[in-house]
Amino acid sequence: MKLSRRGWNNVIIFAVIIFIAVIQLPTLIKQKYGTTAPPVTLSTLLPAHAVIDQLILPEQHYIRQGDDWHIAGGEQTAHVDVVSHWATLAGTPVDEAMMTKLQPQLTQPRTVEIWLQAYEEPVRVTVYQLPQFWLLKNWQAQWLAVSVEPTYLFPSP
Repeated sequence: MKLSRRGWNNVIIFAVIIFIAVIQLPTLIKQKYGTTAPPVTLSTLLPAHAVIDQLILPEQHYIRQGDDWHIAGGEQTAHVDVVSHWATLAGTPVDEAMMTKLQPQLTQPRTVEIWLQAYEEPVRVTVYQLPQFWLLKNWQAQWLAVSVEPTYLFPSP
């Protein structure tokens, strides 16, 4: 097959167009048919700008005295980080359908009381530990999934 100069120009032009199309094809397919995951929104465990006065864990009771934290009984605590962990804790909201699926795995709940300044009643948080994450019920009665180490929430005494 013998092509003229004009024929070879046409072949090169078509080859370049096909090359560009092949390069752009994955992007075009993703734009047209791809499913983009919705952005994950985090919900907080406590109200915004809440200041903790007391943190009552199953095995420890932290009390604020001025700027210092003490374990009930008077001794200075070395675990002041645990209070800030609870104050800033946020997680992924869990819907009712997922809660129904998780219900058989929910055993041995723990309850944590968090007394906040300017609130008459404490925030009572129900906590379940599952193999992959923690399940906590926040101040708005919404379930949150949080992935942290056990000592992050419940330090050993």
